[in-house]
Amino acid sequence: MPETTASKDGALRTIIALKVLGGVLFLLISLGVFALINKDISDLAEGVADSLGVDPENHYLLQLLGWLTGISSKQIVAIGFVTILYSALLLTMAWGLHLGLVWADWLTIGVTGLFIPIELYEVIRSFRLTYGVALAINVFVVWYLIRRRIRVSSL
Repeated sequence: MPETTASKDGALRTIIALKVLGGVLFLLISLGVFALINKDISDLAEGVADSLGVDPENHYLLQLLGWLTGISSKQIVAIGFVTILYSALLLTMAWGLHLGLVWADWLTIGVTGLFIPIELYEVIRSFRLTYGVALAINVFVVWYLIRRRIRVSSL
């Protein structure tokens, strides 16, 4: 039975907000990716780097420009579609969690749990605060939703 909005605790509301934020962010990214179709991406990247004051001989900038030069319009479209699908998945999880639907808990556990091994690898390989925070958030989300499912099913 779906739970009412009033019965949602702060942790669940935070998880829902994070999923909505991620969904909107990926939707905006997908729109930006689609705007790059049939444009010279390396020129755009050079312009952005120049406006940010990045040295044109910067090793990372040169690597990025080399990678961007090899991207075709078909690849850009594919990246855009994958990004928009991920956005839809995040927004679907948020909506299902908001409505208190059981499948949304399990979908969120599964999808969020898929990222934990990757983030754990990244944290072990070369610790960065962003990797550590992402790992901690995702572990908490999975733990919280599993605990919630166990608690609800034992009632």
